[in-house]
Amino acid sequence: MKRHIILSVSLAAVMFSSCIKQIEKKFTGTPVAELDAAVVNSVASGVNYPILSRIPPAGRQPATIDSTLRRFNGIVRIRINLVGPHFTEDRTVGYRTFNSPITTFAFPATISGQTPTQTAGTVAVSTAVAGTNYEALSGKATIPAGSSFGFININMINNGSTAGQARFIGITLDSTGTILPSVNYNSLGLVIDQR
Repeated sequence: MKRHIILSVSLAAVMFSSCIKQIEKKFTGTPVAELDAAVVNSVASGVNYPILSRIPPAGRQPATIDSTLRRFNGIVRIRINLVGPHFTEDRTVGYRTFNSPITTFAFPATISGQTPTQTAGTVAVSTAVAGTNYEALSGKATIPAGSSFGFININMINNGSTAGQARFIGITLDSTGTILPSVNYNSLGLVIDQR
């Protein structure tokens, strides 16, 4: 018995006395910007980016948890992540909109408590028009000094109900800012329920 205890203690001493080398991790590549919702959502069928019908998680306000994207939402925030070290001055990220690659979309039902309620249904999709469906966008977003992210704010215009219709806003980051876009997570589609 004594032999087993000594052997066990000796084995434990050898196993737990090894040294673990600390590896310092430091980003050494060129800083890029990525769309947060493109990172955390799966790509849609037929395209290489996600198409969302719900407010992206990083842009949700507490009262709109998992809310359907609708003409009633007001401002929808799309978060842009900085991949790289922080800067000591503000940086800009360029972006542009693009047209709808889809003609129909199957919307889920609105969540409990979201008003007015809407049942699930497949609706026709067309490209959203700046000034009609959303306020015109500037094409530039700012990542503040010392921050890891910035936002694109899309102000939805509630121009009344359109039965069986949805509008599409495509956002893609481009090279017009002071930070280049990520090649993997630079595009995102939003489908806004107009019912």
